[in-house]
Amino acid sequence: MSYSLTYRTLFELNVLHEYYLNSGPDPFRGMDPVQQQLMLKNYAFNGFLRVVPTAQTVKKLNNQKLLLRADHKGLQIVASIESTAPANPAAPLISLDDNLELHFLVKIGDPSFEIYTDLTLVKNELFFFSNIQPPDTLNFPYLPTSADPEFFTNGYRLDLPQSQELTTLLGISREEQLGLLGVITLRMHGDEVNITDTNGKIPVDPVRFELEFANRSTIWKYYFQNADYYAETTSPKPLTRNGYIEIDPGQLTLHYTGPEPEPEEEFDLTPYYYPAPDVSKAEIEAGNFYSVIYI
Repeated sequence: MSYSLTYRTLFELNVLHEYYLNSGPDPFRGMDPVQQQLMLKNYAFNGFLRVVPTAQTVKKLNNQKLLLRADHKGLQIVASIESTAPANPAAPLISLDDNLELHFLVKIGDPSFEIYTDLTLVKNELFFFSNIQPPDTLNFPYLPTSADPEFFTNGYRLDLPQSQELTTLLGISREEQLGLLGVITLRMHGDEVNITDTNGKIPVDPVRFELEFANRSTIWKYYFQNADYYAETTSPKPLTRNGYIEIDPGQLTLHYTGPEPEPEEEFDLTPYYYPAPDVSKAEIEAGNFYSVIYI
C-alpha cells in the first residue's frame, strides 16, 4: 500500500488584545470584516506576549511529527497526514491518543502589559487556559473558541497551591517562571471541545481557540506644569494604541494640591488640548491604575 504525505492544521490559537485592535472608543468586535483586517494588518501578538511549548511538549511535537507555526495573530499546530480527499477527515501519520496533551507557556513580553490589560496579576499565581478542567477543580472556565469568543477575566487564575502544583506537574523551571502569565493545556479530547474526532482523525475545519484580552480603562490625570492643581476624568477611559478618544473640559474635575482659590480665580480648563496617555506612565493607588499625562 502506498500513500503520499501531506499536512493539515490540527488546531489554531489566536491571541487578540483590545488595546492593540480597538480604534479609540470603537471595539474590534463591533467592526466589519474589512475594518478588522485593517486593524490586524499592523498587529503582532508577540510584541506583548510569547507563547512557547514546554520542554516536554517539544519532545511530543517531535515524536508525533507535529509542526508549530506562528504568524502575527497566533500559532498553529500542523500534523502530517495520509493523503485523503480534502473534504474528508484525515488520519495523522502517527496516531494521536485521545488523552495526548500539549502544554504552552504564556509569557509577558511587555513591561506595560499589566497597565493596559484588564486583569489583576498576583505574584506566583498563574492563569490556566484549557479545554479541560485543572486538577481538583470544578466549574473552571474553558479556553474559548472562535465559535463562542469571550474575554479572559480573573476567573481564569489559579490560586497559589494550584499554581505550584501545575509548575511541578509540567516541570516548569524557575527560569521559565520569569514573566510567566499562565499555561495553555490542550488535550486531543477535551471535556467539551475535541481537537480530533471520535476516530482520532483530524477534521477538515480545525478548532480555533482564542486567547482574547480586554483593555483596561483608567482615570486619566492631567498635571499642569509648575501648578498646584491637576485635572482628572470623571470616569475611567479605555486605553487604546490606535484611534482617538476625545476629552473635553466637561469630562474633567479640577483638584487643587494647595489652598483653593476664590471662585472668580478658579483655573480655566477650556483652552487646553487633552491627549491620550502613554501607558508606560501610570500611578497605582490602592490597587487602582491611574494614567498620568503632563501638559
